[in-house]
Amino acid sequence: MKKYLKQLFMYFRRRQQRLSTLGSLGRMTVIHDKALFNFHQGIQIGSYCRIGRGCFIDGEGGVSIGDGTILAPEVVILSSSHQYKTSDLLPFGSNDDLLPVHIGRGCWLGYRVTIRPGVSIGDGAIVALGAVVVKNVPAGAVVGGNPAVELSQREIKQIEEAVAGQRYYLKNAFENNVSRRKNSLRHNRRKTQ
Repeated sequence: MKKYLKQLFMYFRRRQQRLSTLGSLGRMTVIHDKALFNFHQGIQIGSYCRIGRGCFIDGEGGVSIGDGTILAPEVVILSSSHQYKTSDLLPFGSNDDLLPVHIGRGCWLGYRVTIRPGVSIGDGAIVALGAVVVKNVPAGAVVGGNPAVELSQREIKQIEEAVAGQRYYLKNAFENNVSRRKNSLRHNRRKTQ
């Protein structure tokens, strides 16, 4: 029992410490307790965002995440890189290159996406699972692969209207007490059998 209480205490202490030391945190944002942050002060997360289980965000160079953006589990966002090109040490020098990352509003980063330092992702962009983003992603683009390439483009006018009206998934879920229907395909199969 004592061990359980200690684990529970440490869970709440880590969660409180992590959230209170972020650079800024918007309202109604959901952060999984297993998400990890490095250089907390350099991380800004907007309102109605969700940071999934096992995400790692390095804020050393600065990271900003716009309102309504959702990060699936195990997304990695790096904003610093070892300086190796101009160093007289091997394999890298003692200084880091600090390159800010900006993720727009209403974006969706899929499972195990990796974002390289210095990348900007436009509003309404979707990054497919497992993608490695090494260059900027325009607003409304759907990208995937390693390195990520543009697969398709979403309707920009629709994205602009949704952003202007703050029509974000989590905002809708909180305000209307709505959740996604899970296993709808399996449910439909049962009905037809």
